[in-house]
Amino acid sequence: MKFRSIIFSVSLVLAACASPEKDWNLATRDDSQNAYLEFLAKHPNSEFVAQARIRIDELKVIRAWERAEFKKSLTAYQVFIDKYADSEYVATARERVYVIQRDDHWEEILKDSNKAAVEVFVKTYPDAPQTPEAQLILTATIEAEEAAKPKERPGNFRLQLAAFRTVAAAEQELRRLVAMAPEALLGPVLIEAPSPDSERSMFRLKSVPMTGMEARDACAALKKLRQNCLIVNR
Repeated sequence: MKFRSIIFSVSLVLAACASPEKDWNLATRDDSQNAYLEFLAKHPNSEFVAQARIRIDELKVIRAWERAEFKKSLTAYQVFIDKYADSEYVATARERVYVIQRDDHWEEILKDSNKAAVEVFVKTYPDAPQTPEAQLILTATIEAEEAAKPKERPGNFRLQLAAFRTVAAAEQELRRLVAMAPEALLGPVLIEAPSPDSERSMFRLKSVPMTGMEARDACAALKKLRQNCLIVNR
């Protein structure tokens, strides 16, 4: 009987020591999911139960965000956004996604930069740190394109060499003229297509632009080769 009294007394002491308030303070000090789960198991009817469950949910979000930040991948951030759409970290997660997509886009451009792709990047990410470099690439590309364009000769005159009703006939004559007098023509012979409102659809063969003196000299050289020509305004 005395032994049972001792056990009962010890139980009372332990029960007194394991008060909800004390265990709640210990749980909040540890501030981990396990600590709060242990508290709920010991005190399922405590006044702190609702707070414990709220904190467990908050810690789940925090741990999930920490995992996403550790991985720093597009997939990790997207999974977090999908799972915790109402979280306070979602705005930051979306910013991370934006930056990753932007940087990936830029890396693709560096592998195979073309004017159209760079223009799309600048339009999509105008405030990106890569934008100044993108603008330099665009400027260099435009300058290269301009340099590659054939420079038109100066002059206010051209030689009209022939006129045909069909483009096929004009192309045939063009080949003959180029073969006959390449130096006298001072450049490629051009086929001028008729305007849509023209009454007579004629395809005219004309020289590159020339100065007045060049046009007279070229026409004289062609006439020596029995080739008719007419000096016309450019």
